[in-house]
Amino acid sequence: MRRLMFMALLAVGLGIVPAGASTFLALDQGELVQGSAAVIQGKVIQINSFWDPTGSVVMTEALVEVHDKIVGNVPSVVAVQTFGGMVGDFYVEAHGFPKFKVNEKVILFLEPEKDGAMRVAGYQQGHFRIRQDKAGREIAVPTLDLGAHLLTKDGRPGPRQQAMPVDSLKDQIRTTAARAGLLTQ
Repeated sequence: MRRLMFMALLAVGLGIVPAGASTFLALDQGELVQGSAAVIQGKVIQINSFWDPTGSVVMTEALVEVHDKIVGNVPSVVAVQTFGGMVGDFYVEAHGFPKFKVNEKVILFLEPEKDGAMRVAGYQQGHFRIRQDKAGREIAVPTLDLGAHLLTKDGRPGPRQQAMPVDSLKDQIRTTAARAGLLTQ
């Protein structure tokens, strides 16, 4: 009887998480800043999807023109790699991983890859799209998609980031970096 109840609870529990969902450790802004070599504001100027060297994973590389080095030092154009994308007619949806569009304005928390490219720290948690509100102010909008779930270290659902004015987010990032002794500007 216990085994039957356990199996029923397991089946219900598995039904709560949608198929194709990804789960990530929730990071606060301090953890994102400390886990990043740089934080930038920029514009996506080119996107290219390709198979990784093993031929088993679709990757996307976005070239981002840097408009503001919020924290750290990077070149004027940064190559940012992520999982997922489209190669020919083959599309891979990587829930929780950054997705880029040409000409979109972004704020990115970046950490280096071994091959010299960068990746977004905290997956989508380190990726904000810049939009304009009705008053014409620039707003940083978190990109966490519905297929991504955040959990705290103790296994509880993590808080979702909130949209905020770009200048406020940049000020918070610089303050956090200064407190951690990471501000190099």
